Amino acid sequence: MSKIDRKIRKKKKRLIFLIILLLSATFFILYTKTSFFHISSIEIIGNEKITDEKLILASGIIIDENIFKINLKMVEENVLLHPYIKSVKIKRRLPNKMLINVDERKEVVIINDFGTYMYLDEEGIILNILSEIKDEHIIEIYGLDIQNPRIGDKLSTKDESIQNKIFDFINSSKDLGLINSFERVILDEEKSISIFLHDEGEVAFGTLDDIKYKLNFLISILEELEEKNQGYRKIHLDKGSNAIIIKDND
Repeated sequence: MSKIDRKIRKKKKRLIFLIILLLSATFFILYTKTSFFHISSIEIIGNEKITDEKLILASGIIIDENIFKINLKMVEENVLLHPYIKSVKIKRRLPNKMLINVDERKEVVIINDFGTYMYLDEEGIILNILSEIKDEHIIEIYGLDIQNPRIGDKLSTKDESIQNKIFDFINSSKDLGLINSFERVILDEEKSISIFLHDEGEVAFGTLDDIKYKLNFLISILEELEEKNQGYRKIHLDKGSNAIIIKDND
């Protein structure tokens, strides 16, 4: 390598060092002496149930706080303490904005426990406990033996196998588009269920076995009755392999 090349390389290194030094000094001044990196706004994405104000309060982020002082992991942990939050991602938007992106849990079922109404998501997480129903369009479940319910915890019952089958029934009904037709489900002492629909019809579903088969069978029955414009009072799926339909005029 020639002397000229060495001199050029040395000058480049000095220039790079000076640029880095200048940028570091500029950053230091902006960080410590100005409000350039102070948070001016917080953007919330993905929330429907929880207000922006409640999420910001839960996060612990404060407007005008230095953006680099925010512990992202701690903020995420704070937000996840809210029972309606399934997952969250916190990001900085330099120089002065924060982004909170959440995935909310959805209420899919109400467990009626002697006049106490527990709102649960599809995983069985208790989202809320109320003394009265606030949403009449969510299916109600009666007859489960609940143990020590607490908001944010997973539902616990004395019979875990029946609990699992109930949620298999709920989620299968949701997947098949039936759940919005169901008003309430009553579990009896023999572990059989009766379904009451919004159209005032009743389905004696029987035990919680072959759930998807029986739900698909119910769909075909309801579609056939609708095509024939026939009303019904009760459909029995608990009397063997064939359905028994009691019509309005029977």
